[in-house]
Amino acid sequence: MFLKNCWYVAAWSKDVDRELLGRVLLNEYIVFYRKEDGTPVALENRCPHRNLPLSEGRLVGDDIECGYHGMIFNCDGDCIHLPGSETAPTWATVKRYPVAERNGWLFYWPGDPSKADEALLPDYHQYNENEHWIKAQGQTYVNAGYRLILDNLLDLSHLTYVHGSTTGNRAVAEMAQLTTELDGDSVRVTRWMEDIEPALAFRQYGGFKNNIDRWQMSQFIPPAYININNGSVDAGVGADQKTRNHDQGDWGFVVYHAMTPETETTTHQFWTVAGHEDKVPEHMRELFVEQMNNVLREDLHIYEAQQRAIDMDPKALNRDANPRGTIPADEGLLAMRRVIRRRYGDEKKTAQAAD
Repeated sequence: MFLKNCWYVAAWSKDVDRELLGRVLLNEYIVFYRKEDGTPVALENRCPHRNLPLSEGRLVGDDIECGYHGMIFNCDGDCIHLPGSETAPTWATVKRYPVAERNGWLFYWPGDPSKADEALLPDYHQYNENEHWIKAQGQTYVNAGYRLILDNLLDLSHLTYVHGSTTGNRAVAEMAQLTTELDGDSVRVTRWMEDIEPALAFRQYGGFKNNIDRWQMSQFIPPAYININNGSVDAGVGADQKTRNHDQGDWGFVVYHAMTPETETTTHQFWTVAGHEDKVPEHMRELFVEQMNNVLREDLHIYEAQQRAIDMDPKALNRDANPRGTIPADEGLLAMRRVIRRRYGDEKKTAQAAD
């Protein structure tokens, strides 16, 4: 179940250059590259003649020469040269996808090109390229469906059990007050903890020696983005809603995730974990980056173990989670899935009406 009329992250901008990059996204094979002036291009990665991926060919100026029979396609997807012929066949075309860039990510639009409005690009990942933030960043190939990753990132009680050596402790699961809010199609889950013991990372980098007030705000943005804000202050100081959504208090960090499905059970996960330079002492920055990279590895193990179990469950619909019941912490997860189902249904109705 993939939403199509949305912007998805296709790659880190720095990873798209004058080399042809083939990538499967939403069950479609796409080739990415940059024109000589740096403009990004995304085309269907399949020659319409004998179906060799165009990424197996080479660039000739701003055009792609197929590596099998030498047909040349321009950046609009039209064949402009057939070897041995004065004219190119009109049937020889490939789909072109709208692309855009913002804050270090290259986005593409898999749906109706006429609806690809750059005003709809997400902008939550504002510190991706900010030199004043200490960042662990990467792209992870996940052998699990994208909704399992969204589940994980909307229910941060798992920090107690998955990330107990850094950002989690018992209080995160046992003492949080949960609030789930809907703002249009966005779902925001806030976990507020008062007078709790600080987890190891908060002691290491924040210097806390006594109890703290702590917050975690996790926001789902369709089709598959997660924006997380973590913060803390001394116990009793507290924090208003605006602070919990946007500020880190005395110590905290931000987390940006963009999930782009490859298939129903595989996902490209683009991510950043960042702390402001004022909150990460210079002599501890290498440790911070390594610890945050390890947090992503710990989560990866969870996603992929879940998917293996789901794949063996004959009752799991669409190879997705098949819970026998729900708990209070699932409220945000269920709200997210309702948004996806509703928008998916709306897209299907629109497509059927057009037919």
